Amino acid sequence: MTTTPTNRLFSSFASCALALLAATLVLVASGCDSMLDIKPQGEQTSANFFTTADDAERAIAGAYSAIQQQKRQTYQGAPEFLAGYDMVFGEVASDNAFKGGESQNDQPDIDDVQTFTVNPNNLYITKMWSSLYEAVTRSNRILNNVPDIDMDADERDRILAEARFIRAYANFYLLQAFGMEPETNDGPGIVLLSGEVTIGDADQSRSPEPEVWTQIEDDLQAAADVLPTKSALGSSQYGRATQGAANTLLVKAHIFQQEWGPAETLAEEVINSGEYRLADDFSGIFRTSGEHGPGSIFEINYATLDNQLEGYYGNVYQASRSTWGFGFKNPTQDLVDAFDSDDPRLDATVIFDGETMPDGTVVEGNSRSGYHNEKIWIPEDEYPQNNGQGIFAGPSNVRFLRLANLLLWHAEAANENGNTTAALESLNQVRARARQNADDPDGVLPDITTTSQSELREAIYRERRLELAMEDLRFFDLVRQGRAPEVLGEDGFVEGTHERMPIPQREIDLSEGVLEQNPGY
Repeated sequence: MTTTPTNRLFSSFASCALALLAATLVLVASGCDSMLDIKPQGEQTSANFFTTADDAERAIAGAYSAIQQQKRQTYQGAPEFLAGYDMVFGEVASDNAFKGGESQNDQPDIDDVQTFTVNPNNLYITKMWSSLYEAVTRSNRILNNVPDIDMDADERDRILAEARFIRAYANFYLLQAFGMEPETNDGPGIVLLSGEVTIGDADQSRSPEPEVWTQIEDDLQAAADVLPTKSALGSSQYGRATQGAANTLLVKAHIFQQEWGPAETLAEEVINSGEYRLADDFSGIFRTSGEHGPGSIFEINYATLDNQLEGYYGNVYQASRSTWGFGFKNPTQDLVDAFDSDDPRLDATVIFDGETMPDGTVVEGNSRSGYHNEKIWIPEDEYPQNNGQGIFAGPSNVRFLRLANLLLWHAEAANENGNTTAALESLNQVRARARQNADDPDGVLPDITTTSQSELREAIYRERRLELAMEDLRFFDLVRQGRAPEVLGEDGFVEGTHERMPIPQREIDLSEGVLEQNPGY
């Protein structure tokens, strides 16, 4: 494997901490009535666990583990083997990908998301809710207990800032999935948890969307004020949140609220910080050798450890069945047709059925569309070994925030602010990097020159789709842009209902009606 050992060190440390915290603080769903109804059990509680600097480090590593999406989880006492919810809700729910898999009966809960027939008992809805509230809960315990530990002040402040970043990450995802109202930003919001989670929190009502955004912004600003830059962090600690990551997620929060002025200003600050640049090779970004590359702002680390299930299951779920995968998340013909035929990103994003890959393997299989996702492809010499349970997990990190995404957010904000020159500059930087990967760059992806605000807006939207295809962002982009009814209407999307997912029915029942279901479910 070409990935540096230092990158994997932090990931494996997080995995070990996950097991420890699960045993001592009971922060997982198993054994709890609800993810909003958790109390410490056993001999170690948060009161006596958080006593040393090492405890604080293990706790923050466990919080990072909570935003990893492992395939195996226990649901209502039984093991469930599920794909990542980001794949399901970010891409399969959009026009970019079909569910795929062996047949319609293979993971039918994903089919229900794709066809907008999802119900509140859907396993992926439950997984998303429980996983994200687990991340919030672990972050809250850190914020509540670590300040009292006698330890180096700078280390303590950094850990607290990281916890606020993780809490903001989780609350942001929960809000966009369950509580956001596009354009007006006055949705029902989500349950905001703070401090210690106690037995009475199961009947806590949702905070309105504006209050949730305030919490997210406060957390990210506080984190950015303390966290180191990527260059100051050093490669041995890649995977931890940085100042750039906190500021970039804050840009995203401004974008989702259509706060164009703050979004443009803060995006410029990160772009001009000198911390990031666009990697020369677009396809190389997504190889293990490209992890934490020059354009990477925040990645979620994964490790493939012997006899452990700590790897990334996006690899195994999305890889072709002709190699070592399950064949999920097939690119659609509509996505393929959206690319210019000479756009190098098409070949770096989509594997055509029967294509021979650089390692000599031939990719083919029962893809519904005839296409496979190349951004998760790994060569044969990096395939993980059977862990003894017949289960494999890939080595790839998830690229959550990268510079190209930030440049396109900056372009969008600048265009909405009437700053056409700045918008074109950022948009064309993304196109220029893609163009240089062509065999003959002349005439490929020419610069956009329009000064029409509406035409430029459409060009930015299109560029986001092409640059970020199969990175699990498309559905939420369509919703926030107000284009989901138009683009997804023929797939069953109903305006006023499917912008949000249903609250898990189990949570509704346990709250005895305090939690209200989203409209239409």
